[in-house]
Amino acid sequence: MNCNEIKDMLSLYIDGELDENEKKTVEEHVGICESCRNELEQYQKIINVLQNLIEEEPPKGYCKRLHEKLLKAKQQKKISARSKWVKYGSIAAAFVLVVSVIYVSSNLRMGSSVKNENSVAYDRDMQATESPAAPSEGAEMYGLGTNDSKIEEQESASGGNNTLMKASLSIEEERKIKIIKSGKITTQTEGYDLFINNLISKVEGLGGYIEQNNTDVNNWYGDRDKKIKSGYLKLRVPDEYFEELVIYLETESDVYQKNVTSTDMTKEYYEKDNRVKNLELQETHLRELFANAKTVEETLLIENELRRVRTEIDALNINLSDIDDRASMSTISLEVQEVLKANLSMSDRDNVWERAKEGFVNTINGIVDVTENIIISLISVTPILVPALIILVIVWIKLRKNKTKS
Repeated sequence: MNCNEIKDMLSLYIDGELDENEKKTVEEHVGICESCRNELEQYQKIINVLQNLIEEEPPKGYCKRLHEKLLKAKQQKKISARSKWVKYGSIAAAFVLVVSVIYVSSNLRMGSSVKNENSVAYDRDMQATESPAAPSEGAEMYGLGTNDSKIEEQESASGGNNTLMKASLSIEEERKIKIIKSGKITTQTEGYDLFINNLISKVEGLGGYIEQNNTDVNNWYGDRDKKIKSGYLKLRVPDEYFEELVIYLETESDVYQKNVTSTDMTKEYYEKDNRVKNLELQETHLRELFANAKTVEETLLIENELRRVRTEIDALNINLSDIDDRASMSTISLEVQEVLKANLSMSDRDNVWERAKEGFVNTINGIVDVTENIIISLISVTPILVPALIILVIVWIKLRKNKTKS
């Protein structure tokens, strides 16, 4: 047994409620474990102190008052048993009411946002026609070029409809389109190092950065004197410079494969954003209920729900941050392959005899190379061939003997 199990059994050991095997186990463990032995000694000291306390006579009338309090507590227990269900029912009803209000408000908000999207252009035209001297909505939102007296006069003149139009326009202006731009490009260049250095300078000049940069060096078709490079880069640039960088790559290198995509994440982004706001509102109500909780059971239930809501909020915020990052900084996956310059100069051709001589020498050299390779291969596999030949000879001899006997 471990220390935790022994410590749980110490009180039973002191009270003498353990059987012989359990008692022996506790004594053996206490004999070798200093921590459990100290805790047992502390228990025994406390018990000794309590046993040595002097008994005092209760004050006069104590028994009568205690009897009356017990009767009164019994009556209150019956009343509390009824009120307990009423209290739990009221808490459940309040929780259902809060969830319903959140659900209805979210639906109304989504419906109003859809309606605002369809009526933005019309509202702007109407506002420009009715109040041409009014300042722009962006100026009202940020407090530029207006004063409080003019705003109050315009609101009183246009009434409630104008206020609704301003609210719808401000909501629409706050929403930004979330477009994720990405590309996969494969290109060739004759000067790998120069191209990569210029590309890095270009990306940094546009306010971006190189997220990944890998380079491989290979021989040119087995020629050790000629080296060619290839690489993979992951480029991140602000979304407004995405097309400029693509054009730069097409201009400075030979692009032979390009795949560019644009994904609209606006709807998904604001659905998750509204979900976060609703969950935060729900979290606020749960914290109010948590502060007013009366029992341990209520506290634990509300705490578990708070933990679930907070976990969902954190997960949604991570998704929103990821969308913001990919929408603000576009990504290009670039594969670069270096190619050698083509040599188009024509050399003087040798006569027939020289070409035949060169061919004969090449053939002899080829035969010599093949023979050398065969010899090297045979010598290399000698450790395998020798045991194999010995085994074959032994088997062949045994077969010959068996054939002779038969």
